[in-house]
Amino acid sequence: MGPRLILLGAIGLAVSFAGLWLDIGFIAQPFYAYAWWSYIFMLDGFVAWRRGSSLLTTRRRHLPTILLWSVTFWYFFELLNLRYQNWYYVGVLGVGSVGDALSGALFAAAAFATVFMGLFETYEVLTAYGLARRVVIRPRQLAPWVSYGVQSLGAVMVTLSLVFPYYLAPLVWGSLTFLVDPWNYRCGARSILAEFERGHLGVVVRLLVAGLLCGLVWESFNFLAPQKWIYTVRGLEELKLFEMPVLGFLGFPALALDAFAAYGALAYLFHANRTWEHPDEVSQRLEPRAPLATRAFAAMLPLHLVFWGVVGLLAMTTNVGSLQLELEHLETLPPGGVATLEAQEIRRPRHLLPALEEPGRRDRIRESLELTDDGMKELYEETRLLTHKGIGHHHGAHLRRLGYRRVEDLRGADVETLYAKLETARDGARFPALRPSMVRVWVLGAEAEP
Repeated sequence: MGPRLILLGAIGLAVSFAGLWLDIGFIAQPFYAYAWWSYIFMLDGFVAWRRGSSLLTTRRRHLPTILLWSVTFWYFFELLNLRYQNWYYVGVLGVGSVGDALSGALFAAAAFATVFMGLFETYEVLTAYGLARRVVIRPRQLAPWVSYGVQSLGAVMVTLSLVFPYYLAPLVWGSLTFLVDPWNYRCGARSILAEFERGHLGVVVRLLVAGLLCGLVWESFNFLAPQKWIYTVRGLEELKLFEMPVLGFLGFPALALDAFAAYGALAYLFHANRTWEHPDEVSQRLEPRAPLATRAFAAMLPLHLVFWGVVGLLAMTTNVGSLQLELEHLETLPPGGVATLEAQEIRRPRHLLPALEEPGRRDRIRESLELTDDGMKELYEETRLLTHKGIGHHHGAHLRRLGYRRVEDLRGADVETLYAKLETARDGARFPALRPSMVRVWVLGAEAEP
């Protein structure tokens, strides 16, 4: 089964990148989800091939819990981001119809369901290859107060991140571990504190490495995707790898610990205290317990859906910066221009931009659109502006009317002043979202361009 999963994942990745390159709509727009699930299938195949056991082959009973709670787990951070405002989404599928809204919701669920799976599968690969098996310290019984002290520290971390989000929002990453893992420890569930007590540090090391590796893959796929997120962590925007400030990658190892702790509690409640890990790799003694009834698990499904929906709606006016950009949104494109460009296999502004930068193709486009040199220049500058850092057509149209008709016009702009002008031009509109931090991303991006 392992080789077949590896092959399936490899084919999936190839199709994902081909669909992105060829701009096949139902593949290119949700590229991130296709690519991540293909990556997960490949990892699971490696684990199954090497060990004869994996999440998708012999431990499938954990999948409903992993997938469902992975989505809720990430929506919890989306809820917190309403306060932190550390990232936002651009190029999001339109919400003009029920079909578009459902497509967007399904994409979000498919993408967020990869959080637990991606971290756990990466951890499994590292475990299968023996990483940090011999990293041990002297076992030591923890005093009863330790778990409560750790839990109190977690509560302080979350509180500080919420009260002072401008400076201390990063404290949220890892705080869930400090809050949940002590409860796991006291209940006899899978626990990082229990691993420390036994002197086994391999689990923690592998989780930290898995988190960092997943972060690199997450951010690389996101960088290529038409629908993506952009970070707005004040003071860290200057030095980035993909769309992530370099220091921000430290949050991914902490996220892996959070996921491990969260699922330890879920396994205790819903899986008779049996973990998702390979049985041979669990040195901690886990006493079986009566799980909650399947009916209880199913009864919680509507609560999950309501939570996803409420957070998703709140995020639309706070964390969605632009919608999918279409050729129809280009105001400088003459009547009939969309059909003319599509006949030349140019279906999106993101494909029009490189075409306009090639002298030969630029001349053919100018002739087919019957534009003057000045008209072509206007079309080029508008396309650059609307595709710059996911500005999109809503904000792009306002910028152009305010006199910011080129990316270069954003250089040196005062962020607060420009934000105030845009808010006035929006005349109370709440969607898509606009924040000073978004404007700062545009200005810094313009200043960074050659």
